[in-house]
Amino acid sequence: MTRTPVRFPDLAPWSGRAAAVVAVALLLAACGAPEPEPTPEPTIPPRSNLLLVTIDTLRADHLSAYGYERPTSPVIDRLAATGVRFERPAVQWPKTGPSFASMFTSTYSKDNGLVRRVGTPVPPEYVMLAETLSEHGFQTGAVVANGAVAREFHFDQGFDHYVETWKVEDVEGDPNRAERVTDEALALAAGLDPERPWFLWIHYLDPHFPYTPPEPFADRFVGDEHYDPTVKVDIDRSTARKQMTGIGREMVIDGRDELDFYVARYDGEILYTDTQVGRLLDGFEASGLLDGTLVALTSDHGESLGEHYYYFDHGRFGFQTCVRVPLVFHYPGVLEPHVDAEPVELIHLAPTLLDFAGVPLEAGIWKQGRSLRRRLLEIDSEPEARLAFSEAGYGMNGNWQRIVQDRRYKLVLVRATAAQRWLGGKGERWVLYDLQEDPGETVSVVRERSEDALRLREALLAWVNAEPYPLGAKASEEEGEMDEETRRQLEALGYLQ
Repeated sequence: MTRTPVRFPDLAPWSGRAAAVVAVALLLAACGAPEPEPTPEPTIPPRSNLLLVTIDTLRADHLSAYGYERPTSPVIDRLAATGVRFERPAVQWPKTGPSFASMFTSTYSKDNGLVRRVGTPVPPEYVMLAETLSEHGFQTGAVVANGAVAREFHFDQGFDHYVETWKVEDVEGDPNRAERVTDEALALAAGLDPERPWFLWIHYLDPHFPYTPPEPFADRFVGDEHYDPTVKVDIDRSTARKQMTGIGREMVIDGRDELDFYVARYDGEILYTDTQVGRLLDGFEASGLLDGTLVALTSDHGESLGEHYYYFDHGRFGFQTCVRVPLVFHYPGVLEPHVDAEPVELIHLAPTLLDFAGVPLEAGIWKQGRSLRRRLLEIDSEPEARLAFSEAGYGMNGNWQRIVQDRRYKLVLVRATAAQRWLGGKGERWVLYDLQEDPGETVSVVRERSEDALRLREALLAWVNAEPYPLGAKASEEEGEMDEETRRQLEALGYLQ
């Protein structure tokens, strides 16, 4: 079939509109229209404690707070209802290592070089969030359950205490379960000096494949009113693992081939983790640790659950199933509950935490991120549309997907021919999705919405071609050395073959 080339309209109409806006503004100024009084900025504590809770592989649209039909997240729902919930967060790369590297260095993957794969060490020259907080007098600690952020890969930079659950000895059962993470987190919190501010990062793993939640969560949603046993997953028994068009023999759970069985198990993992987040918050509150504390909750990436023929994995594509995650901030007495519907990048998380910690930031900027404090306090009235940039893919040498989205549309630049097949079709380098009319990203409207495609195309190319942020070193794509415990855990998670 012959495809009509995408033709972008001339930029002149956009320039004309911009000129008209400027002319109106000048006319109002000439008429002596009084300038509006600036809104006084709410006061926030000068030096807040920081609790960052992250849940691996957590899709926003599988949380009740984001409209999911199953009651998977009562604790997170309450946190969101009494805090600030961002409706459209976007990770910068939907893979654990690259995502956290971008989050904690506040730099884009295209500039920091941490892309695509697990096991790439963060160069020690890269200044990370915990290092900056430590330099400003904060106690810092972390409990992590995913080997992709192991010490070997330098994610411990700046932490006084860094607990890797898979390396903790004398533990019965699975050491990486959410219950164990909560135990270690509460023990770590008990040792904090009440006279000094603190930053703790708690990372839960459980929603990651394989989906095997403990009882009574394993079958909590299996066979419920949302369960359809007729839709099957193709099982390719000739290979151990695969993600496209079906799954391999080693990925089969309990011999089941119903797609909704795996979805229900994934949802059970979320509910189990949610209960442990509740236990964590209850423990902190009982110890008085939530007083003067900003709580932030998010994820490193989502998960594809068979959408676009992509099963139980993440990172290969930049679809919303993998890019869109929850983002909630909770600070009673400081942040008024509300929902921010505009796109937001997780690259802004670190400067936001630094801002609330009282670390001086020029114009609210830290590296390539910008503090969300004004948006959280609802005093930000930026007139321009907000954009979010992401990358994804398994291609080499920068041959991966580049993505930009606004409140309605999402444009994807797809250079790799192998990936084009699953997005707009072979030969289609530009794909535009209307997220309002087509949230499942099933049909490209790049021709029908050519003006929107042009607008986002210009923004995306400007971002791609911008001068890289100076980091003082370049990350290598070579796999770093790792302990045997870390290697075994990553193999069990399917990261290493």
